[in-house]
Amino acid sequence: MDLEHRPPPVLSPQNIVTLGNLACGVGAIMLAVAAVVENNPDRLYEGALWLVLATFLDAIDGKLARITGTASPLGAQLDSLADAVTFGVAPGVVAVTLVRMMGPELGINLHPRMLVVAPVVYSCCAVLRLARFNVDSEDEDLRKEHATFVGLPSPGAAGPPIALVLFYFGIADTQLFKVSESTVTWVNTAIIYSIPFLLLLLALLMVARVPYPHFFAWMTGSTRPVSTLAKFVVVFGLLFLEPELALLAMSLIYVFIPLLRDLPAMARSIPPLLQKKKR
Repeated sequence: MDLEHRPPPVLSPQNIVTLGNLACGVGAIMLAVAAVVENNPDRLYEGALWLVLATFLDAIDGKLARITGTASPLGAQLDSLADAVTFGVAPGVVAVTLVRMMGPELGINLHPRMLVVAPVVYSCCAVLRLARFNVDSEDEDLRKEHATFVGLPSPGAAGPPIALVLFYFGIADTQLFKVSESTVTWVNTAIIYSIPFLLLLLALLMVARVPYPHFFAWMTGSTRPVSTLAKFVVVFGLLFLEPELALLAMSLIYVFIPLLRDLPAMARSIPPLLQKKKR
């Protein structure tokens, strides 16, 4: 058989990494179920950690495919299907389970339908985002790495809810500054209240046309080795210092800085659209 026409290898390195990403997402969902069954909220912290690992695996599978020369349509479709579960379903399940379990302890009783609508809308928009990306990238060279995305990528959207779950449990143990019990209660209350509305906002950003950078490509895309090394030193230094706080800060910066940067252009585009409608 001609090598040019052989089907892509299923057990290529990046596909194995992608399946590891999927396994982490399924594991996180199972841990959320275990948290309810065992009445053990600590399981949610473990589930969020699995999703952090999944984010790392998702970041390297594409890079691995290009390094080994095994990029293929099969791998691209497999990556999207894995992301649909790991970053489209699992973050909403873990985050809303935290709200359902810990909200009553803080005297918070959010609308029960909101706790269904928020993760469902989030998951639907994540899948729509992935489907649109597949269609838009259908004719692109798989060997080239994307520098930017149209709309918030699903791994980036998963960052804030994952980080909020971790920060909910980690704020009491932070060593960076002294945190009183009243402050812990106030922050945890704010987290519980914000999660459903944050999921809805992230859902809208995934299907919006706001440009977002490819974080891992930005980290590794510099032609100057010292610059690349400095980025990794700063990121891993912050993660080593205060992992929960660092993850929360980095995820919020990634989500909202491009949005704030694009707001003036979005505002300028509104009047021409209104004029066209009047005509």
